[in-house]
Amino acid sequence: MTERRSKMAFRLLTAMTAAALLCAGCAGGKNGEEPESLTQTEKGTDSAWKEQPKSGIAGETAADTAVDFEALQAENPDIYAWLYIPGTGIDDPLLQSPEADDYYETHNASGEPDQGGALYTELANLKNMCDFNTVIHGKSDGGNGLFADLYRFADPDFFEQHEDVYLYLDGNLLTYTVFAAYERENTSLIRSYDFTYGSGCEQFLKDLYESRQMGKNLREGWEEMTPYHFLITLTTESQGDPNRQFVVVAALVGDAAGEIDRTVEW
Repeated sequence: MTERRSKMAFRLLTAMTAAALLCAGCAGGKNGEEPESLTQTEKGTDSAWKEQPKSGIAGETAADTAVDFEALQAENPDIYAWLYIPGTGIDDPLLQSPEADDYYETHNASGEPDQGGALYTELANLKNMCDFNTVIHGKSDGGNGLFADLYRFADPDFFEQHEDVYLYLDGNLLTYTVFAAYERENTSLIRSYDFTYGSGCEQFLKDLYESRQMGKNLREGWEEMTPYHFLITLTTESQGDPNRQFVVVAALVGDAAGEIDRTVEW
């Protein structure tokens, strides 16, 4: 562990136990149980993936709760969150550029030109994660990109056994449950659906459940999603068809600081 990394301690999270369930319309965990906290959750079931070196700006990894936003934002103020998916190599900062939606398509998390890009959201999404659907972009890059491991959710067995996604904000830990993974037309979700209104949220859910294609994975018990939920959709390019994209959709089940809320307009 480097000297810089040894100074990193996410003090607000290490003492947390079970994350609080959302109030007013938010879904509970599977079978109505509260999700485990990060310190109680197995951080990756595949040892080969746990042993992968991390490529964070300061060598940090959410797997040991070493996320120091002050240090990260000193390096690049566009960093506002950290995404960690146990059982995969996805353990990286999340950015949003004030300059252009696609800035981090061609720049890494340090802001340097890099065709590998970074994980990012568009300006249409709030950085406080209070939107109905926050769309997170990343490249798979032929199996070498930051979101290459997203395709592990295409495997029904992996999908069944791995449901947790953790997203760190400065002072908060959000827990999500993956309930869908599938390929869709390679169009912008932000521009295809108006997520600022309940009707646009309903249309997204309707299309998600009613479209039928080979290879779609859906978790049982999540059919009653509504515009009052909070989702993240992780998206990357299809590895076999440039006209398709692969998406993994997860619903918020834990909000440790109790800060996630919004009014739904119709």
